[in-house]
Amino acid sequence: MMFTRVCRADTIDEGGMRLVIADAQLIVLTWPDNGELKAFQGVCPHTAAPMEEAGFDGRVLSCPVHNWTWDALTGTPLHPQESALAEYPVKVEDGVVYIDTDGISPLFAAR
Repeated sequence: MMFTRVCRADTIDEGGMRLVIADAQLIVLTWPDNGELKAFQGVCPHTAAPMEEAGFDGRVLSCPVHNWTWDALTGTPLHPQESALAEYPVKVEDGVVYIDTDGISPLFAAR
C-alpha cells in the first residue's frame, strides 16, 4: 500500500467531513458519529460533480446536486440505490491522515 499524507487529523471532527486531494483524486473524508474516519470518492457517481458542498449529518452524506445519499459508514447508496461510493483505505498516524488510492477509481452510475 502506498499512503499519501492529506491533512492533520485535528482538521476534522467527529460528525464532520472535509474534501482533500490524494494522488490527483478528490476525496471526501467523513467521520461518522460513533464511527471511524472514512475516505470516499469526492465526486458524485451521478453527475461527477465535486462533493465540496455535500451535506453530512454525522451519518448520511448527500450530494448537493440531486440529493443522492450514502451511508458514511459503508459508502452504500441509500437513495436512490443506484451507485456506491468508492472507498479508500485511510489511516491516522501521529495526528496525520493518510489515504491509499492505489488501484481504486471513482464509481459511476449507468447513464
